Amino acid sequence: MTKVILSSIISKDNKDAGPKAKNDIEEFLTEKGYEKINLEISRNKLAKLMFSFYGINKLFKGKDYEEIVFQYPIYSIFLTQRFIKAIRKYTKAKLIFVIHDVEAIRGYLDDQKFYKNELDIFNSTDGLIVHNEKMQKWLLDNGVKVPMVQLGIFDYINPNPIVKSTKFDRSLCFAGNLIHEKAGFMDKLTWKHTKLDAFGPNPSEKYPQCVNYQGVYPSEELPAHMNENFGLIWDGQSVDACTGTYGEYSKYNAPHKTSLYLSSGMPVIVWEQAAVAGFVEKFQVGITVNSLTELDNILADMTDDDYAKLKSNAEKISKKVRSGNFIYQAMQEMESILG
Repeated sequence: MTKVILSSIISKDNKDAGPKAKNDIEEFLTEKGYEKINLEISRNKLAKLMFSFYGINKLFKGKDYEEIVFQYPIYSIFLTQRFIKAIRKYTKAKLIFVIHDVEAIRGYLDDQKFYKNELDIFNSTDGLIVHNEKMQKWLLDNGVKVPMVQLGIFDYINPNPIVKSTKFDRSLCFAGNLIHEKAGFMDKLTWKHTKLDAFGPNPSEKYPQCVNYQGVYPSEELPAHMNENFGLIWDGQSVDACTGTYGEYSKYNAPHKTSLYLSSGMPVIVWEQAAVAGFVEKFQVGITVNSLTELDNILADMTDDDYAKLKSNAEKISKKVRSGNFIYQAMQEMESILG
């Protein structure tokens, strides 16, 4: 009997980090013997419809699969439902979802039909790999009844050397989409001693003196350009809290940039109400703040020894993140639960 991981073909843009989390999980699980099934889903509506009714069935009919790992979402509730129906009809496999995003939290809380369909999909699986305790609690409170295992953070394939910052100079980097909705806070920073290097597309036309735009790089190359002391995880237009849709979502998810920074051996700075703050505090791989206005004083009071401890802990975690430690542990725990 075979264990498989379903792989949907998404963006071919090598500067888009969106598929990287899924691609890395595929890579780590195939190293453990999982067979990868590529799903080349056409953007053509007719072709997609034909695939949903005929192509999906062919993937599973007559196959003796023991376990099927599905990375959710694939941005089509209808196709996801069709996959589940075919898997249940043609196989006896255990169906495990690795959750990358809970769309109901991220943008569909007011859409009752979508909200119900997504929760029904989760309850149609045998188990879910979720980000953390906060996400698990939200799902439990909203009626998800299947077993859940917490991932912690996403693993991250990073072939670049670990960042060896030689000096504690109170420098930060921020990597991601710099559109105003997500990164407008940078326009309002007034730090006097702390410096921020920003990487990514859609920068502002002008930043304050404490922010330096460093360009945009493909995800596999980006770590080679980062040598700052800390990686910043923040969302929204406010310096006082993570705000907006993405800021609210940070209370439940594990941002992939956390893994980018930590895979480079770089400690992180996060909002204290973000779900990932629990991981940061548990492993002492960074600091949590209530507001970015505090950061100048916090870092001014930090000693070289204080920073060295955070850096050492981040380097320890980087080895785990680079080796697939978190997805391996989560899968082992889920398999143990499912027997």
